[in-house]
Amino acid sequence: MSTFKILVTSQKGGVGKSTVSANLAAFMRRQGQTVTLIDFDTHGSSSTWLTRAPNIGVVVQHHILPLDQGGNRPILDARLHLRRAASSTQVVICDLTWTDSIAGELMFEYDLVIVPTSVSEIELAATAGFLSRHRWVFDSAIHTPPTLLVCPTRVQPEQLQSDIFSKQRFPVSFMLAPPVLEAQSAREMFERGYLMDLQDACGNSFNEFGQSVCAAREMRKSAQGMRQTTPTRNKSPDMLGTVMNRQNVLANATTLSSQYSILGRHRMHKIRPEEMANKSAAHVGAPQNTQIASMGIPQFLKRMSMGVLSK
Repeated sequence: MSTFKILVTSQKGGVGKSTVSANLAAFMRRQGQTVTLIDFDTHGSSSTWLTRAPNIGVVVQHHILPLDQGGNRPILDARLHLRRAASSTQVVICDLTWTDSIAGELMFEYDLVIVPTSVSEIELAATAGFLSRHRWVFDSAIHTPPTLLVCPTRVQPEQLQSDIFSKQRFPVSFMLAPPVLEAQSAREMFERGYLMDLQDACGNSFNEFGQSVCAAREMRKSAQGMRQTTPTRNKSPDMLGTVMNRQNVLANATTLSSQYSILGRHRMHKIRPEEMANKSAAHVGAPQNTQIASMGIPQFLKRMSMGVLSK
C-alpha cells in the first residue's frame, strides 16, 4: 500500500493550519480513504477538533516533538511517528507549526506540503520568506521534492478582488489551491462538525480545496509513473512545479472557484484532453498577461500568477 503523506505547516499561528488539517483529514476519510492525523503541535488543536467532533473514522494521534532538545531528535521522532502511521493507513496528515529547530530534511518525507496563508501583506511576506529559506527542498535535484501547495485561508469575499498579491513574489514554483473563505459558520463548527458539511460559501470553498488536494495527489502519482517509464533527462522538480508556469493556463471554468484553481485545469485536461491541447496550442506565443487576463480569475490571484509566471 502506497501511503500519501501530507504536511500542513507554516511558521505563523492564526492562519487556519489546524482547521485545514482536521477538516482535510475528515474530507479524505469521507472520500473512502483510511486516514491518520498526526498532531505535532503542543496545543493539539487539530487532534482535539477530531476527537470532540462526530467520529467519522479518522485515527488521531497527538505527539509533541522534543523541540527543546535540538539536534536531530525532533526530526527523528517525527519520522518515526510518520512511518509507523504510514504502515497502516492510506493517507497521513501531519499538523506542524514549523520552527528553526526542525531540520528542513523532514519535508522530503512527505508527498505534499500545504502552506496555509492569509492574504495580508505581512502574512504573505512571512510565507514568501519561509518558502525562500526552504527553496533548496522544493528545488532539490538529489531527492524527490514534495509538491508545494499554497492555500489562501480565512479569505473575506471582498478580498477576492484585492491586488495584494501583486506586491509579493514567491521564490519557488507552486500549485495554488482555491481559497478557504472566512465565515462565522466555520467558527461555530469548531469541535462540533466539519467545514465540508456547511451549506454555504465557506463549505463550498472547503470542498473545492479538498478536491484540489485529491487532484494534486493524482498529478503526483501520474508524474511518478512518468519518471518510472521514461529516461531521466532532467531531475528538476518542475514536472509538477510548471503547473504555475508559462503555458499551463486555465480556461472555460464553470464556477468561480474552479476558475482560479490551477488544479482545476488538470481535471479539465483529463476530461477533454484534445480540446484542451488545442486551446493550449492556440495560445502559444500569446503575451502572458493576455493569457492570464482571459482566465477571468479574481484580481489578487491574477497578480500572483503573473508574478510566478515572470520568474
